[in-house]
Amino acid sequence: MEKQRWTCLDILKCLAALAVVEIHKPLDVQKGTEILILCRFAVPVFFMITGFFYPEVKVKKREWRQLRKIFVIAICANLFYLLWDTFLAWEEGKKISEILMNRLEDKAPEDYILWNFSPLVPHLWYLQALLYVLVIAVLVEYLGLRKLAYLAIPVLLVGNLIRGNYSLLFWKKDYCHIYYARNFLYCGLPFFWLGCWFGERKEQLAAYLNKKRMALLLIGVPAFWKMALMERKWLEKRNVLGSEEEYAGTILMAICIFLFFIGRQKVYVENGFTRALAKIGKEYSMYIYIFHYAVLQALSQCLNDKKSLVAKGYQQYGMIFIFVVTVIFVAFFVRTKRAKRIK
Repeated sequence: MEKQRWTCLDILKCLAALAVVEIHKPLDVQKGTEILILCRFAVPVFFMITGFFYPEVKVKKREWRQLRKIFVIAICANLFYLLWDTFLAWEEGKKISEILMNRLEDKAPEDYILWNFSPLVPHLWYLQALLYVLVIAVLVEYLGLRKLAYLAIPVLLVGNLIRGNYSLLFWKKDYCHIYYARNFLYCGLPFFWLGCWFGERKEQLAAYLNKKRMALLLIGVPAFWKMALMERKWLEKRNVLGSEEEYAGTILMAICIFLFFIGRQKVYVENGFTRALAKIGKEYSMYIYIFHYAVLQALSQCLNDKKSLVAKGYQQYGMIFIFVVTVIFVAFFVRTKRAKRIK
């Protein structure tokens, strides 16, 4: 590759961050769950991108550094939401201790330990799952079991479906815990190792993805999106709708999107727009993922019951408001962080 940095994957991280915001604050103008199912590509893509660069991390012996970084981010993110929840409780005049205890009592202890569930905000599961994945990756590399990990990919993806969206169909249970699909084992590891497998072959892969194959990938995105919609409709008709996380179509769609952006790297053309997307993806995407939920809560509390023009705009296009405000906040946060390092 001529370009040292995979800028197209930075752009993909930006789009994935935007998709996460859309999942948590859908546009009011959209119909049904179509856009939400499309946006489910986001988390699998995040795991695949981390895996894609892991062989390089391993060669440069930075795996422990990467692990420490994610550990610190996960701890700080949970502490931030602990303080944020405390502030919201105080602002609403509620008992802080009571709210925090209710959060902890909602789930069993094993939910936090086994399924990387966060007691504070649901979306932080990703950080804790990523931490588990990186710990397992270090152990796998130490034991020389990467090939075995690759063989486990289809098994874990099937587990994702059976314990997630298809759990009611296969297990005949009257419950379907979302964290059976939303965890390090069934979501994090298969997509991480899949990304790692692609990363080992990045040069060959980029050369293999010619115009015809790129066109097939582009066709595959709406085709597998439609497949996921049909899966949902089929399950709903039988009253066995599960966690609504990854469908088989969603998994294939996420892979198509990931490979398409890898193929785009060799024909990438930089301009002001793509440069801005790449910067957001490279420097801000992780922080957007962490902070957007607090921005959502703050804006919703300020604007939901108002009748001003801004409030009406937020009620219809809340996702855009949240994304823009979060990007501005994160940009300020990153600059402040850098300024402290320089001092």
